[in-house]
Amino acid sequence: MSADRTDLFALTTDQVDLVFPLAREADPQLSLEDWRSFVESRVSANPSDRQTSGVLLAARNSNIRGLAAYDVSPANGPDEVLKAHHIVIIDRTRERYLATDLLGGLLRIAETAQCSRVCAELPPTSRWLHTRWSDPGGRVFRLPVECFTMPDIAGSDDGPVATTVVDFRRRN
Repeated sequence: MSADRTDLFALTTDQVDLVFPLAREADPQLSLEDWRSFVESRVSANPSDRQTSGVLLAARNSNIRGLAAYDVSPANGPDEVLKAHHIVIIDRTRERYLATDLLGGLLRIAETAQCSRVCAELPPTSRWLHTRWSDPGGRVFRLPVECFTMPDIAGSDDGPVATTVVDFRRRN
């Protein structure tokens, strides 16, 4: 792994526990069992397997500093869309490079899956990422990138308060 670039790779079964501290940075209440349950259907023993869902990792200086879960889902009509969520970036000194590289990896996955666009669900505190990634017309990136902000569930009675970064709890 090079210090000058971001290395991107799929989460594999042998890395699940290794990546847990990064996921925990995003959600301090996340248990190892909840993390394992979340990624169980998203990992593979062979990273070259083409999957419709997964977790993309981003590393610099041999340290994993970002992740994004994704799913390839049908869109309206015959098109498919890559939905990215649970995005975590902790490299504050080089976040703009890491964020760009992580999006590039998601775009490559979307192109391989023949998706028509990427939809990224971002935490309310990630306005900076929304600004960098949002390209609904597809003028900057190879595919259109639509960014949506997750609802802020702080204060709701539906469950525990979400962290300011991401909430890994199961979705309904």
